[in-house]
Amino acid sequence: MVTSRDAWKLIGILALCYIGAQIVLGLTLLPFRSRFGIDTLILLNSLLLFIILLLPTLVYGLAKGWDLREAFRLRPASWQVIAATILGTFALGLAVSQVVLWLVQMTKHSPLLEHSKFTNLLSATSRTKSPVLLLIAIMLPAFPEELVFRGVIQQGFERRYAPAGAIVLTSLIFALFHLDPIQGLSVTAIALFWGWVAWRAKSILPSLIAHALQNGLTIISVLITAVQKQESSLEPLQLQSVEPNWAAAVGGLLFWFAMVIILTWWLPKRGEKDGSTADRIRTDQVRVTDGNDGNGSSEFDERSGFEG
Repeated sequence: MVTSRDAWKLIGILALCYIGAQIVLGLTLLPFRSRFGIDTLILLNSLLLFIILLLPTLVYGLAKGWDLREAFRLRPASWQVIAATILGTFALGLAVSQVVLWLVQMTKHSPLLEHSKFTNLLSATSRTKSPVLLLIAIMLPAFPEELVFRGVIQQGFERRYAPAGAIVLTSLIFALFHLDPIQGLSVTAIALFWGWVAWRAKSILPSLIAHALQNGLTIISVLITAVQKQESSLEPLQLQSVEPNWAAAVGGLLFWFAMVIILTWWLPKRGEKDGSTADRIRTDQVRVTDGNDGNGSSEFDERSGFEG
């Protein structure tokens, strides 16, 4: 069973691995960066992300004796929930993207924008020579990110904090993980939505699929916009030159809200099938009484402040 203590420990381990790997990779590839295309660099970063996020999590989970299927929330979900989550993600992403464009407009002469990996990446993708490879590279990170953040870490927080607190905390940590303020702001709102779906569905399958498709849609939209701009002005795409569409933002928010309402009908109520929080507490109390505290990570122990 994943607990908040496990979640915090894992966050520390992953942060050290991620920062260390970025430093090593940056120093290693810096002399050869000009020889690689943007799609190759992004693919290498995506593969590295798989290793950095999943390998430490798997090792930690096996050492703790977790049921990995339960720890990662690898459970089935209905096609209605998956479809509504995908559509809701696209709609919310449309609204958020207009806010990001507005922020880019407001900070076009700021060092914050000049040093933003996110905005530079989006501009660089318009010059890719292999759109398919780039699309795969951008969609890949959704898998380790959802497994670790909405699967393991949020689940651990849910066993100690209120659901809303667990979702917000996980989303903020997920945003900080991107190490870019503009990208962090752009993913926070969508991460909150994914966290809510994962909590209600007891599964990361809807958010995982939606996350991967949203990443892909973002790149496709950038490529299409770049082609249109180059045909009209023969200039490379610069995000500073793209004006936000507030009608699209409002429409996206309204459609996303409709998807949330639909999801409340299709998602199971908390406490159905898998048992309520109170049921889990009672189960853990029995384990502690029997002398089996699950390697010191029972929910009862954390809530009561005593260790078995």
